[in-house]
Amino acid sequence: MGTGHYFWAIFYFTSLCSASLANNAKINFREKEKKVLDQILGAGKYDARIRPSGINGTDGPAIVRINLFVRSIMTISDIKMEYSVQLTFREQWTDERLKFDDIQGRLKYLTLTEANRVWMPDLFFSNEKEGHFHNIIMPNVYIRIFPNGSVLYSIRISLTLACPMNLKLYPLDRQICSLRMASYGWTTNDLVFLWKEGDPVQVVKNLHLPRFTLEKFLTDYCNSKTNTAQCIYIYLSVCVCELLLLCVYLCEWRN
Repeated sequence: MGTGHYFWAIFYFTSLCSASLANNAKINFREKEKKVLDQILGAGKYDARIRPSGINGTDGPAIVRINLFVRSIMTISDIKMEYSVQLTFREQWTDERLKFDDIQGRLKYLTLTEANRVWMPDLFFSNEKEGHFHNIIMPNVYIRIFPNGSVLYSIRISLTLACPMNLKLYPLDRQICSLRMASYGWTTNDLVFLWKEGDPVQVVKNLHLPRFTLEKFLTDYCNSKTNTAQCIYIYLSVCVCELLLLCVYLCEWRN
C-alpha cells in the first residue's frame, strides 16, 4: 500500500517538472524574427543598391510580377481629360539574398514597413498628374519576406492620370485612357515586369461610377520595338451614357 502511494507521488511530481520545462523552452518567435532580420539585413550583410539575380541565380533580369486591386474610380473628367483612381498596388519578386530558416514551417514570413531596407523595383506612373500615399493612421504599406527569398510589396495609392479624349460623339463617346507604368532607369536586360499569373487585376464589388458602369477588363502584353519596347496593359471597359475604356500599360526600357 505504501509503495503504491510512493510511486504515484513521484510520477505526479515528475510530470509537473516536465510541463514546467516545456513552458520555459517555448520559442519566442518575435525574438526569432529579430534575429533573422539582423542576419539577412544587418550592417554589411545586404546591399539594397544591388538588384537581385535572375531566375535560379543567373545573371538574367530580375522578374517582378504585378497585380492591382482597383478600390475605386473616384472621378472621370472629360473637361480636364483625366481620371482619378485608388489602387492597392502589389509587386512580387525573388531576392535569394533574403532566404532564411523558417523554423520547420513555423515562421511564415517577416514583415517590414520600411521599403528602403531592401532592393525595390524603380517603377513609376508615366502619365500621372498627381498622386499620394495613404498614411492614416499609419502608412498603408508593407513588405513581406518569405523563407524562399520571395518579396511581396503592397501599398495603397491614389492617382490622378492624364486621359486625352476624343469628344466628337459626346455624350455617347468611347474613350481610351491609360495607366502607364515603367521602370525609370533599368532596361529589360536587368528588369522585366510581368503580370501575376491568375487574376492579376481585381476590382472592388459594386463599384459605383456616376455616368459610367464597369463592363469588363482584360490584360495583355504589347510588343512595341521602341525604347519602351515591352508594355503590359489592362483594358477596363466602362459604359453608361459614355463609354470609358481604361488601358493600363506596364512598360520597360530596352536597349
